[in-house]
Amino acid sequence: VLDQLVSEHTIEFTSRLLSKGVLRLYPWSQSEEDEYLRLRSEIVSDPRIPSLERPDVLCLVMARSVNAVLLSENIGVHRVVDYHPRYRGLRVWTALEALENMVYENLISVSGEEEFLKYVREYEEDTAHIFKKKRVEDVLKRLMSWLRR
Repeated sequence: VLDQLVSEHTIEFTSRLLSKGVLRLYPWSQSEEDEYLRLRSEIVSDPRIPSLERPDVLCLVMARSVNAVLLSENIGVHRVVDYHPRYRGLRVWTALEALENMVYENLISVSGEEEFLKYVREYEEDTAHIFKKKRVEDVLKRLMSWLRR
C-alpha cells in the first residue's frame, strides 16, 4: 500500500504517523491467509457484493484481526461490511471520513472551513479522486459544529 503514495508531503506525513505509532506495518500469518481464502470464496458467492481484488480482501481481514478502522473508497469493501455477518461490525472509512477524524484526533489542525478544504483538495490532487460535493458539505457541517464547541 505504501507504494501508492505519490506526493512528498503525503510520504512525509505518513512517515510521521508511522513513527508516532498511529499507523503500523502489518505482519501476515497463515491463519489470516486461511481467512482471506474463506472470505474471498464467500464474497464471490454473494451477488450483492462486487468482486474484490486480493489487496482489498487482505485489508478487510487485517482490519478485523486487529479491530482497526479500514480506509477504503471501494464500494465492494463497504458492501462486505453491510452484508457479511463476520464483518458487519468493522469500521470502514472513506478518505474524507479519515480526514474528518484526523481533525477530531488532533492529527491535523484546522481552525475553519478553508483550512480543512485545503487538505481535501490536496488529497483530491494526489489521488485524482474527487469527493461528491454533498459529502464534503456534510463533513464541513459536522466539523464546524465541532470547532465551535
